[in-house]
Amino acid sequence: MVSIVVADSAFLAREGFKTVIGKTKEYSQVGEIASRAELEEKLKSIKPDILVIDPDPGDILEIEELDKIQQVSPKTKTLVISGYCSKDNVLKILKKGVFGYLTRECGKKEILHALDSVVKGEKFICNKIVDVILKKELDENNDFDTPLTEREIEIIKLITEKYSNQEIAEKLFISINTVYTHRKNIMKKLQLKSPVELILYAIDSGIIQPYQN
Repeated sequence: MVSIVVADSAFLAREGFKTVIGKTKEYSQVGEIASRAELEEKLKSIKPDILVIDPDPGDILEIEELDKIQQVSPKTKTLVISGYCSKDNVLKILKKGVFGYLTRECGKKEILHALDSVVKGEKFICNKIVDVILKKELDENNDFDTPLTEREIEIIKLITEKYSNQEIAEKLFISINTVYTHRKNIMKKLQLKSPVELILYAIDSGIIQPYQN
């Protein structure tokens, strides 16, 4: 059973999440955090698999403090469910190493899908957050039309499908060193710095399709 702690000062938000996972066999809400004073103490004592939190200025935890979660409970993965979706806040939160990012408008199906991804150690970003990031990239006139070879596109698809480097090598009948070289060239050619940026590029260019409700 995956243990979850929900940190939100709003009672209805905590109860609402409890309702979402209440009838699942995989997840159990083992604690609630309603104030900043409770955060560190409960994380240390419970050490949940997942912390669900809305980083909100002046509330339980601010965006700049998200990395403190890993310091207090290193094995806890963070899933953000936020009502604040400005471009700057979205990018700040993603850079803090959270595993998932949803908005408060997301439905039960997408929340459970996000939890499943986080448990597997995979990143999950809902469609609205993807739209926010892509809008920022387009506003800044970043070039998403950099030509890629067929092999590079093939490798990007496999990366976004969560294949490991070894699995990609075996699937394409190439050496793992060749996979490393392709990955390095792809990131350099597209001027990307992280796997999240690569996934966003793949969605925007049509290489893959984002998850739909």
